Amino acid sequence: MKVWVKILFALLVLCRSGQAQGFANLNFEQSTIVSSSPSGYGFDSGTANVPGWTEYNAPFDSNYAGGMTIGYNNQTLDAAGIQVEGTNYWSPAIQGKYSILIFGGDSWNSAQDTNGAAIGKTGQIPLGTQSITYWGYSYNNLQITFGGQSLSFYAISSTASYTIYQADVSAYAGQTGELLFYAPWYYIGNHDGITGGGMIDNIQFSTAAVPEPSTFALTAFGGLLLAFRRRR
Repeated sequence: MKVWVKILFALLVLCRSGQAQGFANLNFEQSTIVSSSPSGYGFDSGTANVPGWTEYNAPFDSNYAGGMTIGYNNQTLDAAGIQVEGTNYWSPAIQGKYSILIFGGDSWNSAQDTNGAAIGKTGQIPLGTQSITYWGYSYNNLQITFGGQSLSFYAISSTASYTIYQADVSAYAGQTGELLFYAPWYYIGNHDGITGGGMIDNIQFSTAAVPEPSTFALTAFGGLLLAFRRRR
């Protein structure tokens, strides 16, 4: 085989690999405002397009070819919903211009409410990937899966405004599937319960391996020891 043919073939493989990965707009910064008007509370509110993501079960949101149309600087009171939040909203974006708020709902007035709400994106986890992280806050019972398999996230760092969560995805490196963030609906008897959901942003795949649990245990013990010595 001639050299130029080999080069062309290699470039074709790389192009296909890049298209297959498909995990773009993981920080939601490609979102665009579709409609917006003053809310009367110091920020504009309306709707936004988020390319590359699909919404599920949110009654006030919809999908279009290549993305989803959801609320902007707004959130439902008790029904399931998904919103883009900007920097000047009551619960502002975690980083950059936009973050996504997923709310599972706690209303018991409609059977549709019991489905919760979710957003998903299909792509290939790059070869060599060991872990996935995302930034989030104020979430409860947020469930994250890849290809239908549950990912076990735990906090590895926190600030005053958000927490960084990490999970091991080394077993899925090179595989194609849907990365899904699901906020479940919650209901107890005839009363509203504690719903699932929260703000997410800055999703990243990394070749860095997840540290052993003992590493976190030693770090936590060291922090407690230091705090004890300072109190004394």
